[in-house]
Amino acid sequence: MAVNPAALLRPARPLLALGALLPLLTACPGPDPDEEPEWEIGLRTEVSEGAFLSAWGPSSDEIYAVGGQFEAGYMARFDGTEWATEPGPEGLPLYNWVYGTGDLLWIAANDGWTARRGADGTWSTDNLGIEDDLWGIWGSGDDDVWTVGGDFPNGVPTLAHWDGSAWTLQELPEIDREFGALLKVWGTGADDVFSVGDNGVILHFDGSTWVQQPSGVTRDLISLWGAGPDEIVSVGGRQNGVIARYDGSTWTSEIIGELPGINGVWMAEDGTAFAAANDGIVLEIEAGTLNWEKLDQSAFPDVLHGAFGLPDGTRVAVGGSLLSGAPWTGVIAQYLP
Repeated sequence: MAVNPAALLRPARPLLALGALLPLLTACPGPDPDEEPEWEIGLRTEVSEGAFLSAWGPSSDEIYAVGGQFEAGYMARFDGTEWATEPGPEGLPLYNWVYGTGDLLWIAANDGWTARRGADGTWSTDNLGIEDDLWGIWGSGDDDVWTVGGDFPNGVPTLAHWDGSAWTLQELPEIDREFGALLKVWGTGADDVFSVGDNGVILHFDGSTWVQQPSGVTRDLISLWGAGPDEIVSVGGRQNGVIARYDGSTWTSEIIGELPGINGVWMAEDGTAFAAANDGIVLEIEAGTLNWEKLDQSAFPDVLHGAFGLPDGTRVAVGGSLLSGAPWTGVIAQYLP
């Protein structure tokens, strides 16, 4: 089932039109080599490639961004200097998420497809036997990988586990509200995994059982990342952003009226997170709090959907014209220390 990724980004029902566009900033002179680096546009793609939905990489000279169009996925790679097209799994529709475990690079895609690339560069693909799209993928190792998805608002959420040889669909725990999809999954280890979804659903896996955790919101939660079991942030929202933080026992959440929907987040080891939002906004979330600061908006008016960073200070936010009807164009905003 082809589900528009823009459905993750549009205002909550009823749909609302985008606000008036901000004036475009005039071009500035080139940076002074003695000044701190600034955010910049690292790549813009045409409709032949499509938009980007996610980024991940093991180092600053090996970062992957994935996305594409409904009918075909697209991948680019950053080598530390520039972005270039990278061969992805052939024959798969839109790539929604990318993550690496050990020797494997994983992709979650539309129509129930996953793909994994081994150390030899060869791609293998698997279908979960479902038509719904897979929105997120994460694993603690090559033989312990989770993928999530679904079709909202009226679909059936998908949760599946890879044990090193096969995918197995998992039964969901009892949930206190209706919801149609799990949108992302992330964890600190095999016995500490979280997944977030629409209508504010948060699930936790302790190594044996999935249970629901109270989120404090009924707004859609679209992504999450953390620095440890007691320092995790989830983001979401539609016409207004949502930030939720987990301290190891309780989720605390807040609707951010000054921000549009927030779609992607990544967290550094010190608990400081940076996030990607609609209107090309990149923001930083202070460690241990819900306080935030806008860092950049050079990708305006595009949507930024995925966020990724590295310990050396590299930051990447990816997206594109996702609030427009397909075919989309793509954009990558980056901060290179």
